[in-house]
Amino acid sequence: MRINKIMILSFFAVYVIWGSTYLAIKYAIETLPPFGMSSVRFFCGAAILFLISHYKKEGPLTRDEKKISAFSGILLIFANAVVCLVEFWVPSGIVAVIIGAMPIWIMLVGWMFFRHARPTILRVLGSLIGLAGVALITFGGAVPEVSGIGRFGTLFLIGSSFLWAIGTLIQKKSFGVKSVFRFSSFQMLAGAIPTGMISLVFEKPWEYFDKGISGVSILAFLYLVIFGSVIAFTAYSWLSRNVDSHLVSTYALVNPIIAVLLGTIFFQEQLSSKLLGASVLVIFGLTLIIGFKKSVRVPAK
Repeated sequence: MRINKIMILSFFAVYVIWGSTYLAIKYAIETLPPFGMSSVRFFCGAAILFLISHYKKEGPLTRDEKKISAFSGILLIFANAVVCLVEFWVPSGIVAVIIGAMPIWIMLVGWMFFRHARPTILRVLGSLIGLAGVALITFGGAVPEVSGIGRFGTLFLIGSSFLWAIGTLIQKKSFGVKSVFRFSSFQMLAGAIPTGMISLVFEKPWEYFDKGISGVSILAFLYLVIFGSVIAFTAYSWLSRNVDSHLVSTYALVNPIIAVLLGTIFFQEQLSSKLLGASVLVIFGLTLIIGFKKSVRVPAK
């Protein structure tokens, strides 16, 4: 696999920018509804990417590409909205660590439902170690403030990871798509619609405008639209279609480190010894999973 400039920039986006979006979400949902914010964020991202695709004169998507982009987009955007919701009760760094276990779910889901190769003993060991770290965070008291509804929220994060893994594996079936920006735009639009409907029913977003929206939340929202959605999400979508899954998954080793550091600096989120130990377990488990996988591309059905 040849390394080029697009690949390097895409990895930088999913490594660094996505690591910082957990903090941006924390600021955005201070005065914005989580699902509503996520829906509008991706609506805006979809509009920007569509304009870019029109400017670059990209051709229309095929019927199969539309199906894949729509289905994967719904799963990916909904999973992201769940992350925004959970950050109401769970520190952003902890959310990043739990979501960082994503390669475990990609490995398991890929093996069970997408005809990927059976995991090696070493990778199974890595998944068990990583899941032990997640369990320590969720149930072992690694984070004192995560209890009650917050602990329940961490279970939602695991479900969110599962949906994100499915969405990631589904979009790999569109390998070689030519209209890159249009594909990502269609993904965002497909996911933003149901997410917005959920917000209208359960969050009553108009009430947030009555209470007032802070300038900090608006700036965080704009950062999420431009950097989190337009740049990083598009980069992730491109990598998922063009680079082996285990290499794409390496972002999971970097995002938690950046998110924990930023959460500690800006929100004074606690860094207990148990949390550090649990994070080390997750990252070590991911290293075993990601570092020893052979590069095998699975043909689409």
